[in-house]
Amino acid sequence: MNTLIVGCGRVGAHLARVLEQEGHDVSILAEREGDLELLMTLENYSFQGYSRVGSPIDVDMLRAAGIENCDAVVAVCPQDNINIMVAQIAERLFQVPRVLARIGDPSRKRMFAERLSMRAVCPTNLTAEALLHGLLDEDRTMRVTIGSSTMAFVLADPQPEQINHPLSQVKAPAGHSVYGVLRANGTVELNIMPGPLLHTGDKIIYSCIAD
Repeated sequence: MNTLIVGCGRVGAHLARVLEQEGHDVSILAEREGDLELLMTLENYSFQGYSRVGSPIDVDMLRAAGIENCDAVVAVCPQDNINIMVAQIAERLFQVPRVLARIGDPSRKRMFAERLSMRAVCPTNLTAEALLHGLLDEDRTMRVTIGSSTMAFVLADPQPEQINHPLSQVKAPAGHSVYGVLRANGTVELNIMPGPLLHTGDKIIYSCIAD
């Protein structure tokens, strides 16, 4: 995959390293010359791709960085507005097949994802979710990204009064839904009416939108 990363902060530099180590072609458009220095600070890594310095919302600069031949564009500049504009340029002007933008403001991320079908990642949501479940029980949280959203699955022990009762009777915490039950033998049963019975040793699986 040929990927253009717009923005070369810590996220952009780390993403470039991971993509190159996975065998992908990477080019970078940095806002300032000094930003590219981060690529030199990553341990056991030497950037092999093409880099340019210039305005990330300058169409000619994006062309010079190779956007016309890209399979994907990732906008990870510090400013939400810049990332949103880069994503719109990549999608509407250059018809790049896969475009992702980092949007730090959760409300703006939700708005652009819903109204414009923009694929976006919100580090604020993901960090808060990780900290929350790390405080509660970090071994009981799993995440999966579907489209532009990240789902979190949280495991919880049933209350004593819930044992031998259907899972469908369990009330989920605010913002969550009851997804299923993890049996002691490692199998999962979904919360399909009338719902499986809860047994000692089971874990209730709650789901929620983390980002």
